[in-house]
Parts: sequence; structure tokens; C-alpha cells
Amino acid sequence: MPEEVRVALIHAAIKWKDKEHNLRRLLALNEEAAAGGARIIVNPELATTGYAFESRRDISPFVETVPGPTTELFGALARRYGVYICLGLPEVDLKSGIYYNTAVLIGPDGRVMGEHRKLAPAFKENLWAARGNLPVLVAETCFGRVGVLICADTYWYKAARIAALKGARVLLIPANWPPHHYPPEVFWRARALENGVYVLACNRTGQDKTMNCNASQSFIIGPDGSVLKEVQSAHDTILYGTLPLKNGRFFTPGADILLGDRRPEFYAGITLDTFSQFEPEVLLGLSAGKEFAVATVQFAPWAGEPVRNSRRILSFLDQAADLAARRGMKLDLVVFPELAVTGAISQPSQAEELAEPVPGPVTGAVIRRAEKLDLYVVMGVLEREDGQLFNTAVLIGPAGLLGKYRKIHLSPSDREWARPGQEDFCFFDLPFGRVGLLLGHDLFFPESLESLAKQGVDVLCVPALWNDEKSQFIWEARIAEQMHLVVANQWGSNGSFCALGGSLIYSYSRYSERRVRLVSPVNEDRINIMLLNPQETRQKKFLEEVDYDLLLTHYKLF
Repeated sequence: MPEEVRVALIHAAIKWKDKEHNLRRLLALNEEAAAGGARIIVNPELATTGYAFESRRDISPFVETVPGPTTELFGALARRYGVYICLGLPEVDLKSGIYYNTAVLIGPDGRVMGEHRKLAPAFKENLWAARGNLPVLVAETCFGRVGVLICADTYWYKAARIAALKGARVLLIPANWPPHHYPPEVFWRARALENGVYVLACNRTGQDKTMNCNASQSFIIGPDGSVLKEVQSAHDTILYGTLPLKNGRFFTPGADILLGDRRPEFYAGITLDTFSQFEPEVLLGLSAGKEFAVATVQFAPWAGEPVRNSRRILSFLDQAADLAARRGMKLDLVVFPELAVTGAISQPSQAEELAEPVPGPVTGAVIRRAEKLDLYVVMGVLEREDGQLFNTAVLIGPAGLLGKYRKIHLSPSDREWARPGQEDFCFFDLPFGRVGLLLGHDLFFPESLESLAKQGVDVLCVPALWNDEKSQFIWEARIAEQMHLVVANQWGSNGSFCALGGSLIYSYSRYSERRVRLVSPVNEDRINIMLLNPQETRQKKFLEEVDYDLLLTHYKLF
């Protein structure tokens, strides 16, 4: 029999301001889960009280200390069954009188192992709860380390990343996240995938004072971002699952690889506090910006035939400009896939044969066409410089080559032939807004995107060569970095490599109902065009006051 540990999520119908009822039901459900063999049990956020409080005065009858009466009750249960219990409650710090939205982790001995105070209070929580002032909680269990976060802490990547860097291989997430506002599934999956860890996200159900959570979902998510188990119910439900162990410890072999592939020497930009200022646009030197038309060109390059591909690229530029004109638009920016000129590279010898300098013959031809059409082009090329090869994105405009970005995070196939980039993430000011460049595999590393977002980038252009369908959802999760996102992917087979298409234009807005997605089919050439407004990206908000020293440190194996 394989080694495994049973876990349980208490998807409970929490009643607002009815602490006695909630405690009675939660204790019964936790005991049922423990008796059913669960060794790790997770409860919702603010499980003892419900969520929608309007002030400190409103919630003051329900706050308590940690340790306190509630942790004593659940501690007795944990001790009786030898289990770990994670639970959300409103806490008061007796020394300061400050209230916090808190999650506690109770161990099999019945004692509180640690507490996490929510780092990102959401909406009306800010009327009563202070921002958390404790380090991200990572606790050592008999199965390995677990991290504890609360609900909206996971909308941003940093807290989960810190937990993973501290050795957590399972994230416990008490939540109170209704489904109609920024549906959380994609963000929870992203936190699992980008760190290579399991996520146990325990949401609640029932009717709160001002929100209906009956359609909310709880999830058990695997280290590849796939949903292993989920539940949606208007009634109390326990979601059970199992996590694999090896030699009695959580088994997540991908975590060390992913975390070891980070390039923190290039992440200093995430520490900048540019958007807490009164006029961030002035500070960052942003132009007023204007609405602009952007296109993705998805196509299947001919493998190893740069001359034919360059002709196709020029033809696609003409087609895109014509399509925009027929729709009454002036096309401003066109994004082509990664390695658009050569197709995927299968052998180092092939890369040596096909690489060319930048600027070179192909980029020269595109420059002339960009001048003719009065537009800007982002395109992936195989670059040679001083005998070294790079996977590069170039930005071309009517005035010529404006700049280039050499891929910093290389995929396994890139490492066969390419040198990693050694220069910082770059951005460029164009007449319509500020543009940043990344390349496909960089999207696995959220630090890349935040480094650009904090520099005021309005639109992120990502030439891609993506062949993993299970992880492709990460593109849409990156809208949380608060930039318009434009990903142009190849499609089709090239030997053992098969690109998946699905090129994406995703317009960002603070208001989820105003976000628009335009996705290409998976298996055909396609030009998609969308109008984007840079003003939608100018009111960014970031999770700050975290352990930047750790985030900028190279990962060490545990």
C-alpha cells in the first residue's frame, strides 16, 4: 500500500453572529472528520462568527485571544484524536487591543502550534481588522512542513512563495470567498503550480449577512495545479482527500526544482513601493496613454526554415493591419510567438545553424514593414552574439529596433542550446503606454511580472512556445499582476514538440466584470485584435511588508 495521509476540509454553513451554533457544528464536523481518519483538518475563515462585520464595535463581542476559549475546545478534540486542526477566528491582542483576522494551527498535543494574521484584509474587513503583523506561518508537522494563509492572501503570490521557500509543502487556506467576485480557483491553482505544493483551500457555504456563499467551492489541489477534489454544497459537507508520503513525509518532488529555478538576482524590482504614492504616474514618468489596438498572431512556423517564416511574418503583419482597418481601427502593436522565425529548436546543432544577430536580416525586414505600416512588433527570435545563443524577444517600431529581452528563466528544452539572459527585465515607453516583455516560461515565475508591474507597465507582451496543456491556465492567473496580458503562442507539431495555440489577449481592470478575454483556437493560424486602455492598469495594489530578504535569496534545499 502506498504511504499517504488523509485530510479533510470542513465546508461548513457558517451563521453570521451565531458563535454558539457555529462552534457546536464545527466541533461535530471536526470530530466526524477525525473519526473518519483525517489527520489534517482545515476549517473556513472566520469560522466561529461569519464574515460581514461593519466595525470594531460590531465584532467586539466575538473576538478572543489566541490561545483562548475556542482553541481550548478544538485543542481538546485534536488531542483526543491526535490530529492537526486549522481554524479561522477573529482575534484580539490583549496588549494592544488590536483586532486581527486570524487562523490558528493546533497540533495533536492540543496546543496552538502557531497563528497567521491575515496579510491582506479584504473589503469591509478593513473596518475592523488590522493588517497582519506576523511572519508567514510555517509549522513542522510529523508529515512535513505546512504553511497557513487566509483567503485573499493568496490573490497575490508572495505569501505562498514565502511559505514554500521556508519549506512548506502543503498550504492550508481557510477562506470566505464568494464565487461571484474574482473566482478563487485559478489563483489557488496558481499558488500550487508555481511552488510545486499541495493546496487545501477550505471555503464556506451558507448565507452571511451580505453575501451568499452557497455556490462557493472548496478545493484540494495538486502540485501541478490540477484540482484533485472539490465540493460545492449549500449544506455542511466534509471533503476528504489523501496526500502522498515518502518515508512518512509529504512527497512533492517538483517543489525543489521550481524553487531552484528562480533567479532572485533579477527580482529586486518587487521591493519597490511605487503605487502607494499619491501620483504614481508622475513618479514613474508615465505618459497619459491612450486606447490602442493590439493583435496576437498565432501560427505554426516551418521548422528550421527562417526564410519562409520571415515571409509569413511579413504577410501576417499586412493581414493584421488590414483586418484592423476593416474593423475601423488603426493597429498599434502586434505580438508574434516565441522563436517565430525558426520554430521550436530540437538540437543544439540546429540552433547553431539557425541563429542570427540582432539586428540581422529578419529583424531588418520586419523593421521596414513596421515603418511602412506605422506599428510596433514584438517577436521571438533565436539570437547569436559573440558565439553565444539566446532565446530573445525583440521590440521593433517604425524607427527601428527599440530593444530586446533575453529570456531569464529557461525551460528544460531551452537549456539544451540557450544561455540565460543576464540583464534586468525591461520595459519601453511607446506612444500609447508602457510595454514590458517576457517569454513563455517566465510566466511560471510571478516575480518576473511584478518586477514589471511595479515599474508601471501597462501591457505585458509574451511571445510563447507552450506545450503543456495542464499548466496553461497560469496565463489567466497572471492577470492578478494588474497589467493587460498579451500571449502569442505557436501551434502544431515539430518533431517531439507540440505547441498548444490558445493565444490570449486579456484586458485588465480592477473590476472583474470589465475584464475581457480573447482566446485563439488550439490548432489553427489566427489573428486576434482587441482595444486596450492603459488607464485601467494605473491603480495597482500590491501585498507589501513581507519578507523581501527571503524572496531575494536563492533557494536552499530542506
